[in-house]
Amino acid sequence: MEPDDYFDDEDFEILKRRIKDDRDRRIFQQVFDSKTLDAIQSLAQKGLFEIVEHVLSTGKEAHVFIATDAGGKKRAVKIFMMETTLFGKMNQYIVGDRRFENLRKDKRNLVIAWTKKEYKNLMIANEARLPVPMPLGFRENVLVMEFIGEGEHAAPRLKDIVPSRAELSEYKEQIIDFMARLYLAGLVHADLSEYNILVKEGKLYVIDFGQALLLTHPKAKEFFERDVKNLANYFTRAGLETEYSELYAAVKAKKDALDKKKKAKK
Repeated sequence: MEPDDYFDDEDFEILKRRIKDDRDRRIFQQVFDSKTLDAIQSLAQKGLFEIVEHVLSTGKEAHVFIATDAGGKKRAVKIFMMETTLFGKMNQYIVGDRRFENLRKDKRNLVIAWTKKEYKNLMIANEARLPVPMPLGFRENVLVMEFIGEGEHAAPRLKDIVPSRAELSEYKEQIIDFMARLYLAGLVHADLSEYNILVKEGKLYVIDFGQALLLTHPKAKEFFERDVKNLANYFTRAGLETEYSELYAAVKAKKDALDKKKKAKK
């Protein structure tokens, strides 16, 4: 960190006010800088949340916290790492995206762009009424979203549950519908797998949209095909034999049917 990124007395007071648990405050001090704390404070002052309750998940690219607003509603606060984020990996999803053509490619600007990109991608998916978290706001490297879960616990990831064959068939239909509708909305998720799909009351919710691409991106087709392959492999491993070609054709057929229906209404 740069010298002016360290915490001063005022920062420590904000930490105490905005982050409930002492252990989580220590984690925050270890991995985030004062500019991130400023972003937290700014988003809190806008009313997006009141206090950060505890850590939900940690990773190389981001930490996710559960927060509560003044009315007691839960929020997810995703904070992208400035120091350990895989910048080379990020770059392949940023370069070629017309929304970020004039971006300066230094660390901080790349992470801030990634945060903005996830927000924008989630907005597109929400406008298409897809099952994804509602984005509520962002600043710098901090993104505030709808919380998908019950009480203090996030909904489990698809990879962490053992669905029955009937449930797998239902989930497969949901995935086909999701991929088709997302494509018609102009996006490819580009990292879709059982690791970033949540399950709540039999419904699938897709998360992690930072790497999602516009269809105009030069690698959109490549990453779409990879998404299909990832999910075909998952269903096969989980006990529902699924060929790549079968799943690809099902998504295409669903997309074409939805597109035809939409055009007929005009």
